[in-house]
Amino acid sequence: MILRYFYVFWATSALTRKRDCKIHLDHYFLSTICKCCIVHKSRGTQQTNQQTTMASQHTYDARSSKNVIPLRPVIKDYAWGIRGLDSRVARYALESGIIDEVDPDCPYAELWMGTHPSGPTALRDGSTLEEAVGGPLPFLFKVLSAGKALSIQAHPCKDGAKRLHVENPENYVDDNHKPELAVALTPFEAMCGFRRLEEIAILIKKHPEFAACISDEAKLKCFLAGPSEENKRDALKMLFQSFMSCPRETSSVQLKLLLKRLQKEQSCDFVHPHEEPPWERKLSRAILRLAQQFPGDSGAMAPFLLNYLLIAPGESFYMAANEPHAYVAGEIIECMACSDNVVRAGLTPKFKDVDNLVSMLTYSMGGPTINAGTPAYGDDRIMRYTPPTGEFEVMVITCNPGEDITLPQLPVPALFIVIEGSGNTDNDDGQRLVMRPGRCYLLPKDCPSLTLAVNANKRGPLKIALAHENQHMDEPTLASAAEIGTKQWAGEFALPTELRSVGSAPNTPRSSGMTSPMVNRNSNGEHHVGFYEVPKL
Repeated sequence: MILRYFYVFWATSALTRKRDCKIHLDHYFLSTICKCCIVHKSRGTQQTNQQTTMASQHTYDARSSKNVIPLRPVIKDYAWGIRGLDSRVARYALESGIIDEVDPDCPYAELWMGTHPSGPTALRDGSTLEEAVGGPLPFLFKVLSAGKALSIQAHPCKDGAKRLHVENPENYVDDNHKPELAVALTPFEAMCGFRRLEEIAILIKKHPEFAACISDEAKLKCFLAGPSEENKRDALKMLFQSFMSCPRETSSVQLKLLLKRLQKEQSCDFVHPHEEPPWERKLSRAILRLAQQFPGDSGAMAPFLLNYLLIAPGESFYMAANEPHAYVAGEIIECMACSDNVVRAGLTPKFKDVDNLVSMLTYSMGGPTINAGTPAYGDDRIMRYTPPTGEFEVMVITCNPGEDITLPQLPVPALFIVIEGSGNTDNDDGQRLVMRPGRCYLLPKDCPSLTLAVNANKRGPLKIALAHENQHMDEPTLASAAEIGTKQWAGEFALPTELRSVGSAPNTPRSSGMTSPMVNRNSNGEHHVGFYEVPKL
């Protein structure tokens, strides 16, 4: 370094004797100094990187069953993702070190944690998660950031997945089913499950443009289905098939007419002939937004057929195989069986398989249960979300400022990601990790209990989402529309039976023959609240 600066000084002294070389002197002097600075900086950066690498290597041992192991998840940039730093996926990817910078024009859609071949998670030393756990995990854990609607889709059951994989391996990349659970991180909009046939019949009468896309035979069967559940399913299947097979020329014309009318009705200066119910206004605005995102796609009329739900942060729902759904906007934690099979039918430029979708659906009516979780392991800061399938369940753990909480010791491998706040950890092995949003870790099987702690001076809690193989299969907190049969709701007005007086007011919803909720406590001290059954129209 000293020799370089001496050489610069000597060259400067020699060249200053020549007045006509002043310009060359300035250029030479600046370029030489810059080169010296760059060399010095690069050496410092290399030393820093080496120190960081050494520190991360000393933090854990991938071969040890006592260490929590940092992970490198996989990012997916599907077109429907939220763009730039507005996406939680982008921020998490940046923190986990899998990207160096965030492109403001790039959609960051999903962050994958698992062993699926389409996006296998790796460890920081370059080995794979599958190698670390000794085989494939039965679940796939995701963070999803939806900036616009995903396709109208369903996931096949195991038998259907095997058949589709054999017939069309290019579009159905594996032979596994894909039930999935979602926990909202932000207010989340989704279309889940078919509406009841009575609701669809009302919408057919009210919206002639929608009715024009359905055959007369299907409409007649819908109106004359009667109380029989089997007849209703048959009518719904015929109606959905008729709508999905409507010629594009007809559906495009009718969609334009519908949009023109809805835009007029939703304008500020339009005086509606009667007070519009909020759910109808929400439905109209959803159709307008979907049509703007996918011009000319008749799938924009899907809210006439599917339940349009708004899920609050912390609430969850479960979609079983062969149930139609389409996520519209928002961010969620998502966990599913280890599969990437999707049968699509609308709101997408990708491959559409309408015939298979129509034939595979269960045609159950009513949406899935919406559940805010159940306290687990005797601590109401640990909320578990358990579906009726054995591959996975999710827990969300919250540690408030000035507190610490010990994670349960699990007999199976688990993955977790920090979703909010910051803190630190400790365990019997003395392993200390800094918790920041987006950092992902593997808890090996029978790993010693990990304790999370948050400094009392922090302004918000530390939250992590943890996924593992289902350990509460006999105590599910969630169910699909097919398992429920009718719409059910356990909201803020659902009171335990013993808290309501015997002489309830007559002709109220809770005194008109509705199922009373029951609060039970199991052997682990967990509460279970039943659901009111909403009477049919």
